[in-house]
Amino acid sequence: MADGAAIVPFKSGDLIKDRYTLLKQIGAGTYGAIFAALYRGNGSIPRPVAIKFEKEMPKFSLQNNEVAVMKAMAGSRHFAKFYQCGTHDGYKFVAMQLLGPSIIKLVNRKKPYQLTLLQLLKFCVQAIQTLQELHRAGFVHRDVKPDNFVIGNTKDTAGTIFLIDFGLCKRMPIVGGKIVKPTTQGKLRGTLRYASPNSHKKLELGRHDDLISLLYMVVEYYTGTLPWNDATDKDQIEMLKLENQGGLLLHYMPEEFQEFEDHIFSLDYVDEPDYAHLVSLIRGELIIQQQQPNIKQGI
Repeated sequence: MADGAAIVPFKSGDLIKDRYTLLKQIGAGTYGAIFAALYRGNGSIPRPVAIKFEKEMPKFSLQNNEVAVMKAMAGSRHFAKFYQCGTHDGYKFVAMQLLGPSIIKLVNRKKPYQLTLLQLLKFCVQAIQTLQELHRAGFVHRDVKPDNFVIGNTKDTAGTIFLIDFGLCKRMPIVGGKIVKPTTQGKLRGTLRYASPNSHKKLELGRHDDLISLLYMVVEYYTGTLPWNDATDKDQIEMLKLENQGGLLLHYMPEEFQEFEDHIFSLDYVDEPDYAHLVSLIRGELIIQQQQPNIKQGI
């Protein structure tokens, strides 16, 4: 269990709302925990689900964001299906589609603890498309990181990337049918290692910031590190991010990622990223890699 993770009073075998039998805890965070469970309701065939618990608090709830986003993304192949939400013994819960392990857990299973270039490119294409779907629904994720990209847990979904954890998601302000730049000051959001420079500046985060976080992830997946991984001071981390922008960060990456970086760092809050162009860049390199002999296919 991660440091600072919440301890919930539930355990394997507990019955939730007379229909969900908890099997095992599969995750934990500051505000709650996630269990794999079995749904048995209305005489239907039992099916595996995931249940996320959060302590009830009067003025704060991650669950509201989770449910709003999951409902908005219903029908998308890159987002878990929403089943039910409610309360149980002083905890809010959300029942949803059970998914597989995170990409980072897959990477960490065996040496060299990195993705191959082909695996990386396949992941990157799906990740861009996933963020595009979320953004088109009007949301910015604001916590794009390795733990929040997982794969499916069935034969049909094993090669599909899913985006999870919408506690920090925020709707973009729209006036007259157009996205407008927020006038309020933001906060340092998300995970420090992957947070965009705008997060360090406490600006409200936009679509381009999600893509900047994705770029940091992709570099780390492939090279095994980021220039600021050993830094602990947020100001030093910000300085290293700025110093490594413009080519240094991408020294070992295919040249297409330089154009990727140039594009996303040229955008302002209201600018829509050119997702099709970004996908085209990555797919161009992907085609080259797929033609190489003896290349492990991966994800």
